[in-house]
Amino acid sequence: MSTSPAPRSADLDRWLAEANAQIEQNPADPLGFIARAALHRQAGLLPEAVSDLTSALEVAPGNAQALLERGIVYRLMSQHQLALSDLGQAIAHQPDLWQAYFQRGVCYEETDLPEKSIADFAKCIAVAPDKPHGYYGRAEAFLKLKQYDVTAADLAKAIALAPKNPASYKLRAAAYRAMNRLDLALADYQALLTLFPTNAEYLAARGAIYYDLKDYKLAAADFDNVVIQSPNDAEGYFRRGQCWAALRQLKPAVKDFEKVLSIDSTHRQALAARGAALLDLKDYARLDVNDDHLLELDPHNAGAHYRRGVANMARQRLDLALNDFTQAIINDSEMAAAYEERARIHAIRADRGAALSDLTFAIKYGVEDPVAFALRGRLYRDQGHYAEAVADYCRAIEGLPNSSDLVCERGELYFRLGTFDKAAEDFARCALERPKDAGLQFNLANAYFEGGQLDKALEAFTHTIALDHNDLPSYFSRAEIYFAQGDMKRAADDYRKVARSSGDTKLKQMAQERLGQIDARD
Repeated sequence: MSTSPAPRSADLDRWLAEANAQIEQNPADPLGFIARAALHRQAGLLPEAVSDLTSALEVAPGNAQALLERGIVYRLMSQHQLALSDLGQAIAHQPDLWQAYFQRGVCYEETDLPEKSIADFAKCIAVAPDKPHGYYGRAEAFLKLKQYDVTAADLAKAIALAPKNPASYKLRAAAYRAMNRLDLALADYQALLTLFPTNAEYLAARGAIYYDLKDYKLAAADFDNVVIQSPNDAEGYFRRGQCWAALRQLKPAVKDFEKVLSIDSTHRQALAARGAALLDLKDYARLDVNDDHLLELDPHNAGAHYRRGVANMARQRLDLALNDFTQAIINDSEMAAAYEERARIHAIRADRGAALSDLTFAIKYGVEDPVAFALRGRLYRDQGHYAEAVADYCRAIEGLPNSSDLVCERGELYFRLGTFDKAAEDFARCALERPKDAGLQFNLANAYFEGGQLDKALEAFTHTIALDHNDLPSYFSRAEIYFAQGDMKRAADDYRKVARSSGDTKLKQMAQERLGQIDARD
């Protein structure tokens, strides 16, 4: 789980001299070779360490400690088969050597044999239950297998045995993140920062968790401390800039992204983030420079083309905007926002077919904007596809529940589809907000009438007439209800009003025919 620091050169020379003297005094003692091998390993002199351990085994064949140490060195040299052979022999000679089980488990893990590694870590735990190594090693293997619950359980035991080992907290936090338990991951980094309060790595990790929890102020505070400790840490400035952007403090965000770019002028994420902030600030001149630079680094960057399109659209440069959105789509065929914006341009130019096609792709690839559904619904309506239009109006109204215009338009679609009860519901809902809108009252009355709800229709037509005394279609429809109910006097009064006043020849003729029928009854 941890290694000793490499000794300084002066110390190494002295310790090597002492080890050499010990070997000269007693060349048959394997411990001298093992001690010198440890020094060589700490200094990174791995072939020399192997040579020493081989010498130890020559004077003491089957020495479990020498086999263990040489197995470790072979593993560090990525010579896994030799490592497995030595570690297996060490276990055969000394079955209670827990370090050998641990190292062989690591070796199996490094060679993508997780089941064997887990078995060896379990044996390590069985032999040395008071050591954290087996629990930690097994947790690493479980994490790779995405078995997060048992990963966390093993690490809890490792932490209980070694509460100051940061590796266990970090690994458990990774498991909690994978489980989407950000609260528990946060707790682990809180614990680490209690132990190591100024550690920039742990501050950055905690800041990232705060960011994911949308606690942007605390995240920014952590990244503040990161850049204070590491003034040239581009990633720290970038993450703090992301926090400012999320808090809609766009100017500080731009400043941080520019600091990143002063450290690394090719930082594409910082260019993209600065571009997004400049777009929100409507600073189109600086945005042009920013995205030109990004496109020099990455000519196929869809985001840069998209932002240029939005900026050109805002400046009424529709041809340029159309080209930019098209380039964005060429570079990212599933970029929903680019389809949506290009659809708006097509709609402005009355190219309904192209607009409908683009909106369909935008929605397919994830656009949830209710305005997009409303626009597509209207396009479907204009083409006579009323059922499809209604479906889109429903989605639009879910996102814009207070839009009475959308509700009224949906009511008209329901009416055209013959779904008069739903049409009446929509018109009635709008009438609550616009009680003096005679046209809306007429639509409501008509929906009731066509749906066979004559009493409600009669009341609604009467209300319409009260709002507009010259609404002759309402008089005629009300007369039809009176006629159906046998109230010939009231029917005749309304028919006469239509017959005397209507400029609609057909409506006037129908009223006169009804009057003739009433006279014939009398």
